[in-house]
Amino acid sequence: MATRLLTRRRARWPARFCLLALACECLSFAAADDNYTVKRNDTLTDLAHQRGLTVRELAERNGLAKTDKLRVGQKLIIPESGTLREEPASSSLLPKGLNKVRVDPGKWKYIVIHHSASPNASVKGMDYYHRVERHMENGLAYHFVIGNGHAMKDGEIAMGHRWTAQLDGGHLASEALNKRSIGICLVGNFDQERPTTKQMESLEALVGFLLDRCRLSPAAVKTHQQINPIYTRCPGRNFPGKRLLKELESEHGSGPSTTMVHSAAGPQALRQ
Repeated sequence: MATRLLTRRRARWPARFCLLALACECLSFAAADDNYTVKRNDTLTDLAHQRGLTVRELAERNGLAKTDKLRVGQKLIIPESGTLREEPASSSLLPKGLNKVRVDPGKWKYIVIHHSASPNASVKGMDYYHRVERHMENGLAYHFVIGNGHAMKDGEIAMGHRWTAQLDGGHLASEALNKRSIGICLVGNFDQERPTTKQMESLEALVGFLLDRCRLSPAAVKTHQQINPIYTRCPGRNFPGKRLLKELESEHGSGPSTTMVHSAAGPQALRQ
């Protein structure tokens, strides 16, 4: 009898230990959270970016939709960013090592989308052209290139040296804008054709990652035509810019537009 009683007590110890461990874990997560009272003009996007969170993380922690408007006096729980799961940068759509690049969130203000104007362009070919023909000492003018199934796999994202080394871009006719603009080039001529489905899927995944990592709103996403001081058709009449922006706003919320300052292109703008 005594032996049976001792066995039952021993069987209860692991269960009690597990409950105690679970309680401690819950308390540690609760302690990491912070409470915030909404003030005038606060938005989910602004609050999330100020605290290094994604709009989705902040919204889901408070049982809100990403597009919900806040009201003055509303109580929010602000989770500790380190306790949340990072966006899956190892996703099959994103290049390996993307989330390991150290980024200064204050450096980048825009994400600019281009087309190569050639359906057969390659990273090697564009790097040669920019380095040798355009005399850009850092080579490839863009930070990222997305393939269309010709010289690169359809939807493949190539991460350039300018991104891994966090160098200024060379894709705009303005030295000032190149210093704060991430350049993404989709291979193809979108005056004659449309981007492939896989290219657009990869573009949305990449831009979404960059918005979160650089703490930007979808308003920071521009086409070459929209932001360049000198008129250009890039990325072509068939590029679905409005649809892309709508998708990004649905996923990441909308935010105030970033002030755009155009400056005349100087000789250094072509030699970066």
